[in-house]
Amino acid sequence: MSALGPALRALGARSDVALPQDLTDVLAAIERAAFDGAVGTLGPIFATAPYLQDLAVRHAQWFAGALQAEPETAFSALIDDMRDAGACDDEAELARRLRVGKARGALLSAVAEIGGVWTSRDTTRCMSDIADAALEAALDFLMAEAGREGKLAQPAEQARAANSGLAIFALGKHGGQELNYSSDIDIVAFYDPMVAVLPEDADHNKFYVRIIRRLVSIMQDRTADGYVFRTDVRLRPDPGSTPVAISFDAALSYYESRGQNWERAAWIKARPCAGDIGVGNQFLKELAPFIWRKHLDFAMIADIQAMKRQINIHRKVGEQRVLGHNVKLGRGGIREIEFFVQTQQLIAGGRDPHLRVRPTVKALAALVEGKWISAEAATDLEETYWFLRAVENRLQMLRDEQTHVMPETEEGVAEIALLMGCENRETFEADYRAALARVSDYYAELFSEGESLSGDLGNLVFTGSDDDPDTLETLANLGFSDPASVSATIRKWHYGGYAATRASKAREHLTELIPGLLKTFADSGNPDIAFTRFNDFLTRLPAGVQMFALLRNHAQLRQLLLDFMSSAPRLAEAVIHRAHVVDGLIDPSFAGDIATSETLVASVDAFLAEARSFEDLIDRARIIGQEQKFLIAAGLVGGALSAQQAGRQFTALAETLLARLFAAVRENFAQRHGTIPGARVGLLGFGKMASREMTLTSDLDFIMLYDVPEGTTGSDGERELDVATYFTRLTQRLVAAISAPTAEGVLYEADMRLRPSGNSGPLATSLKRFRTYQADEAWTWEHLALTRARVAISDPGLAEAVDDEIDRILALPRDRAKIVGDVLDMRALMAKERPPRHPFDLKLHDGGLVDLEFVAQTAQLLEGAKLEVPQAPPAKVLLRLAETAMLPQGERLAEIHATYTAILQLMSACLVDPLKDEGWTPAFRELVARRANYPDFSRLEADIGAMRAEVSEAATEFYERMRG
Repeated sequence: MSALGPALRALGARSDVALPQDLTDVLAAIERAAFDGAVGTLGPIFATAPYLQDLAVRHAQWFAGALQAEPETAFSALIDDMRDAGACDDEAELARRLRVGKARGALLSAVAEIGGVWTSRDTTRCMSDIADAALEAALDFLMAEAGREGKLAQPAEQARAANSGLAIFALGKHGGQELNYSSDIDIVAFYDPMVAVLPEDADHNKFYVRIIRRLVSIMQDRTADGYVFRTDVRLRPDPGSTPVAISFDAALSYYESRGQNWERAAWIKARPCAGDIGVGNQFLKELAPFIWRKHLDFAMIADIQAMKRQINIHRKVGEQRVLGHNVKLGRGGIREIEFFVQTQQLIAGGRDPHLRVRPTVKALAALVEGKWISAEAATDLEETYWFLRAVENRLQMLRDEQTHVMPETEEGVAEIALLMGCENRETFEADYRAALARVSDYYAELFSEGESLSGDLGNLVFTGSDDDPDTLETLANLGFSDPASVSATIRKWHYGGYAATRASKAREHLTELIPGLLKTFADSGNPDIAFTRFNDFLTRLPAGVQMFALLRNHAQLRQLLLDFMSSAPRLAEAVIHRAHVVDGLIDPSFAGDIATSETLVASVDAFLAEARSFEDLIDRARIIGQEQKFLIAAGLVGGALSAQQAGRQFTALAETLLARLFAAVRENFAQRHGTIPGARVGLLGFGKMASREMTLTSDLDFIMLYDVPEGTTGSDGERELDVATYFTRLTQRLVAAISAPTAEGVLYEADMRLRPSGNSGPLATSLKRFRTYQADEAWTWEHLALTRARVAISDPGLAEAVDDEIDRILALPRDRAKIVGDVLDMRALMAKERPPRHPFDLKLHDGGLVDLEFVAQTAQLLEGAKLEVPQAPPAKVLLRLAETAMLPQGERLAEIHATYTAILQLMSACLVDPLKDEGWTPAFRELVARRANYPDFSRLEADIGAMRAEVSEAATEFYERMRG
């Protein structure tokens, strides 16, 4: 082997370029002769690459000697000096020697490669060796220092990297000993606490974390001598929540439970490069089942296929623009060769140990041997790989930048062509395009099967730790303002960073889902907000398999969920806590069935019929209740149901569940306490339950009424109870069945304050007591409540008896002035004690829903006989007031009632706290306006004020008429 200088090839038309003045100024005559002998190479290099010129000036005397020696000899000497630097006692001296060694190795390898003495294969191996030597020396120094400070359990003379119990693994190109010229190094550090390095009471994690942090600082801090390598430790397990060094057991536990396929690909090249190599090899042996699986499960195959299909296959790259092309990540680039190789290693390496090799070109040879690819393909890809790696090196040699992007100008590309030894730019560009085309052809052949997940969107690749430039371009085209942030967040999803994405099956579905999801975000008009809301949703979703599978297979569900996030956060919360509630949304008959009470009742009955016990029935009632409430609310938000229809459906659901639970409670109660012979029992509903106007969040307002034969003393069960106690306890059991929290939540809150004597009275009331109380003791507001009371559930004959009592009570003669005065006093007291808390607190505002209901109830109480609509809902009463000329504005008031009801239904269905402004997003305001049949919210807001004034004026006029 000859000396380096004479072996260098001259560089094309610029071989007459002289050495720079600042270099010649520092050279002695003998040194100048060494440089002059290679000026045909060095002149163009230094004129083109400022970084290499600077290195030559700073290390001129050393480099003059290197030019006169064999390059391998010069390189071995500097590697030996770097390794010996670990024996230093001074950190500053260690840092200087490592930086000098790195700089000289960078200069030597660049000149040797550009000058044709070395190939890019040689350079990448040398840069990897420099990284290894620097890491080993730094760890030697840190362990020796710890030994001198008495922190170790071993003698100070044994305190070296090799005895540290800490293994530093090189990943990526460093692991494959293919490190590019100005690369970061990706390392992970794991320690074995069973190796006797530290005293028994020492904190292993604290010690090793401190060691790695200082090691990274030694490697990458910039000093007057430069830096060694930028050092990245983010490829460790879950880097957002783990320290920079973790134990073997913790690492193995992560990979076995949460490791992803891209991490498997990263560990293909992993190599213990410094520290306790024996410990490192043992770890790799234990990790092998994670990397190299004997059998491919469905999720793994699907994930690899999804990774393939997320990358758009572009066969026509012959006219690929060279200017600005990314030689690593662009089409036909280095990454495609690596992905081509590593994917096949992942697929077959579990069964074929010969494929378990680190360097890319060795893996190509192994794939040929295993007959996975042809010898021609391997040869083409190997040659192309090293050609592209040479281009990548040249790009980085110019200014020591970790760039992979070709210059944007023809002059810049011409400089790369010169350093590549090409005669001219045109020749280089032709060679470069041909290389890209070869890679693209093989890549497309391997990855073309299956429909592209990204469709027409463009590249969507979220594996590994680096951003894919084409993916960022795709995200920008979709309308995202910060594509890099979106890409990083999605990688975190893939990393299992959220509870919802930790299961491999969940990540499999998510991989397939993401392109459709991103398109849904883009179509929303504001993809940034949509993405932020979905990410927030995802952070709180406890499990993702079921949800991602549903969203993956049902595009309309993705859109509906996005609508929920923007305009109906209460429904989005329901999905987070109970994903099963969306099951009904994907039923093709959803839109039609949701408006049919018979279908709803049948669904509830079918689900409850499968209950295996009373306790199971209680839970099942909550499950089906939550699901059906969600579906009704979804129908309301989506426009399949009007507010009036939603009210009827919410009420039908409540009554059905109440009836089924009441029957089960009675049966269960009778097993211990028997029944009361001849007794009849029922539930009398009030308020919105009675008028069939319930909302998503309505309580159940009811009282229990019973009637027993004269002379009845008690029940006939094993544990006899007197009549009053029997029905009181039965009521308590019913309220618990409805309202008690279980693992499935609360079904409804029960409000029984309308029973005789209110909260101070018994929970259950006999029909006889009901009769006397209403006739002799009830307040005006209790009679008002009776005007729309309705028996929801009863034994045969009791409903008729209760209705007769209500008719009789409402037909009693009234002091009209007193009734009106009581109503106005009640309204004034309500205004004082419960003032409105929001501009759209339409129930309590002056001129709001309460005023409309008071008008209707007062009319029923004073003019029920003329109106002839007993126990009718308020809107129907208001219409009758117009028809009977008692209140000409009645029809208009009914319209306003409908508008109020529509808005309040939406507020209840959509908002967690309707009376807080943060829920009133532009999307929710737009939804409210749309469902209220207004062109925009501002016009609705203005009209609401006018409506309230109309109601107040009409109510005043009405009460004056009613005084008589």
